[in-house]
Amino acid sequence: MQIKKLLKTNEFFLFMVIVLFCVVFGFINPAFFSLGNWFDILKSMIETGILAMGVLVVLISGGFDMSFMAVAVFAMHLICLYFGKYVNDAPLWFLLLCGMAVGMILGVCNSFFVAKCKLPPFIVTLGTSNIISGLCLAFIGSKQVNNIPAALISFSRWNVISVENAAGGRANLHGGIIILAVAAVLTTILLSKTMLGRSIYCLGGNPFSCIRVGFQNNKIIVFVYAFMGTLAGLSGLLHASFQRMSNPYDMVGNELNVIAAVVIGGPRVGGGYGNTVGTILGVLLITMVNNSLVMLRIPTFWQKAVVGLVIILGTAIQIFRYRASRGK
Repeated sequence: MQIKKLLKTNEFFLFMVIVLFCVVFGFINPAFFSLGNWFDILKSMIETGILAMGVLVVLISGGFDMSFMAVAVFAMHLICLYFGKYVNDAPLWFLLLCGMAVGMILGVCNSFFVAKCKLPPFIVTLGTSNIISGLCLAFIGSKQVNNIPAALISFSRWNVISVENAAGGRANLHGGIIILAVAAVLTTILLSKTMLGRSIYCLGGNPFSCIRVGFQNNKIIVFVYAFMGTLAGLSGLLHASFQRMSNPYDMVGNELNVIAAVVIGGPRVGGGYGNTVGTILGVLLITMVNNSLVMLRIPTFWQKAVVGLVIILGTAIQIFRYRASRGK
């Protein structure tokens, strides 16, 4: 009985889609199965995966966030510019905490308009995205920062696995994958093992029932957007480390990949449903598709078209499955 239930889950469906893509891409280009390529895919998952954890929580609560990339860029550029110029020897943990703090503050600002002013989350975060981007370019700077803190440079060279490949080079798995794993585990614990997590599901399922049960909706909303902002700030600092510079025009416009990964991972846009396993599988699928299209030398605009198609198909499949389950 448990096996039949598992076979009907969205996670199993996603897993089978990933296996199918692996077979197809591996047949077209055997280099797809190389250890170096899979290490590259895992590294590419780090930023998208961390952001996806925040977007997942927001969607489960029934909200929406279009500002997380702008928040990530703001935190990245501010921290890299200040610490790179004045405190270049700051430790990595302190830099990451500062970036997360900046992101959390911006996330709380989003929650004010959503919780207190009762404005639509999509409109609010779309507006704050432009405000944050404008403030970043006007007051922090519009030029890239090459003198980023030394700890971020050192972190960019940290590999947890380094294996010699058949060509005589080395295949390296970046240590940032550990940060992604920690973020995923903590998000899983938050959603499945805490009363706060249950209140987030309750808010997304039915806000009025949430109030009747005794939860304080506004406080939940503040936490949700602060959580999103915190992970955005963390992702921004990791991006600066990977690129070894801070460019205020980086990342913005890549929201589509993150949203696509989360949507096909299972949560309904209306809220009340979703889990981290489906989201991680969604991140893997989107990253794998983008990586494979690059290997096949397909132009960037086709990559965006494919991701957009994945969002539409993923949403349509979720709605169909939801209607089918309600029909039964």
